[in-house]
Amino acid sequence: MKTLIIGGSGKIGVNLIKNNNSFLYTYYSNKIKGGIKFDIAKDKISKIIKKYDIKSVIFLGAISDPNTCFKYKKFSKKINVTNTKKILEYLIKKKIYFIFFSSEFIFDGKKGNYKESDYSNPINEYGKQKLEIEKFIENKAEHYAIFRIAKTYGNNLEDNTLVSNYLKSLLQGKRKFNVAYDQFFSPLYVEDLKKILSHFLKYEIKGIYNVGGPDRLSRYQILKKTEQYLKKNVKKNIKIKKTKLETFKYLDKRPLDVSMNTKKIQKKLNFRMSKLSVIVKKTIKNLKINEKIIKKKKKNKNKFIFF
Repeated sequence: MKTLIIGGSGKIGVNLIKNNNSFLYTYYSNKIKGGIKFDIAKDKISKIIKKYDIKSVIFLGAISDPNTCFKYKKFSKKINVTNTKKILEYLIKKKIYFIFFSSEFIFDGKKGNYKESDYSNPINEYGKQKLEIEKFIENKAEHYAIFRIAKTYGNNLEDNTLVSNYLKSLLQGKRKFNVAYDQFFSPLYVEDLKKILSHFLKYEIKGIYNVGGPDRLSRYQILKKTEQYLKKNVKKNIKIKKTKLETFKYLDKRPLDVSMNTKKIQKKLNFRMSKLSVIVKKTIKNLKINEKIIKKKKKNKNKFIFF
């Protein structure tokens, strides 16, 4: 039984296919070894489904940057709505089980701790597009799951996610950071996501689920939690400035509190979601972040500088 990942070259997709031979996956602009080039804007999914005898689909493919969705509204809607519907219609017709990745941004961010039953009221174009697909699936499909996915983080310095970007910046010598303290979400460990997907695919679980970690955190809190596991001589020059989200210039609006209640999905799983502080501690230890920074500082200190 083969599972196809549509959009395997994005942040989440790359983590899912790493060291995993059980998935077939597509890419568009970012070529990945072993992947199948697929353009949502013009290609037909039927050729891949028939050729490889696909039995289930993980639908990640989308224009996921809210600024891009807003700036190129017509094109992003073609990808995220019009052509996504065409692909889903084919999967529904062929009775293929699929998991569609929606977003925490379908909520307006006014209250946080959202349940699946809470009213959806997106305030930006990206969230509106995702909600339109959710409604389409609910009206048309029976054999599906929708994941309202939170921001993910991993333990690989090259995965371009929350914690890894911070640690990578420290290794590169950066010590000053301006981060938002007033936007909250439920950061999700990518290895937990892999387990969740495996469970859902095995049992073909249906319905809409909030998929996030157990903590309600802001970016500022995440950096401060990470700082706790850095040695004194490593963190003494680090300055983390608390900044309001509105200070950062975005083309489209950003909801302030998209933290999610994940009790529903927890009941379906046989494991507990990882706490961010536990993963951060392990990551810093396993990647020897403290040792690498100290070694780099000593090396730079011993260099002769010529004028």
